[in-house]
Amino acid sequence: MNRLVLIISSSLRHLYFAKKINDQLKGCVVKIYIEITADFSESHLSNKENQNMIDIHFIQRYNSEIDFFSDASDILEEKQKLKLINKGAINNENIVSEIEKINPTLILTYGCSIIRKPLLMLFEKKIINIHLGISPYYLGAGTNFHALVNNEFQFFGYSIIYMDQGIDTGEIIHQSRAEFFDNDTPHSAGNRLIKKMVNDLIKVVLNFESLEEHSKIITDYKSKKFKIIDSDIYKVKNLYKNFHLNLKNYIKKRDDLDQKFPIIKQKFSSP
Repeated sequence: MNRLVLIISSSLRHLYFAKKINDQLKGCVVKIYIEITADFSESHLSNKENQNMIDIHFIQRYNSEIDFFSDASDILEEKQKLKLINKGAINNENIVSEIEKINPTLILTYGCSIIRKPLLMLFEKKIINIHLGISPYYLGAGTNFHALVNNEFQFFGYSIIYMDQGIDTGEIIHQSRAEFFDNDTPHSAGNRLIKKMVNDLIKVVLNFESLEEHSKIITDYKSKKFKIIDSDIYKVKNLYKNFHLNLKNYIKKRDDLDQKFPIIKQKFSSP
């Protein structure tokens, strides 16, 4: 039986990730490290008269996560499995030593801090990371946001990868693009994508010993890499100004665009 350690952040989407895996893989999850972060704070709601587009964007994302992941906080009842830590503390010597003693079969990470060499060396090719973006086309932070801003909907998706020392550069196990519908918002498409991602990750874990190995994606497309500071109010405004028109155009051209930019898929994944 697999012994799983999960390392996540504290937003509802991350708690959903942990809850779903814990529920579906009964008895496999032995430890869940939750980094306490201020991903969404009441400050976005406090100055209602001064709300800008960034505040509204985060409020809408938060509300959408409640719609999609309302029961995610139930995972907090698994007190024996949980350990709340500060952001970045996953690389502390005592935490690394604790995980080494647990000796997990796999470590699954989503939304956590960058994991450094001690853990990477101890669990080479045993740490599976979720990158909400399509590698190698879009790398770094907030890549799905930037894919929409840049009207490149074909790069809105997720990559399940082996973690290495780079930023989203590890060997790709499986990828999928988002499903888009006419009346979607960025948040409804994103949260539906997260649900699909967790289902596919569970299949990866269950089929870990028989995973297909794929060659690297060969493309002339120059990778785009983003940092948190690359998101600003002008890009948020542009996202909402053009989203529905861009969405309709993408749906019309989806098959051609998706074929032009290949991704890696396991045969057992969801369609």
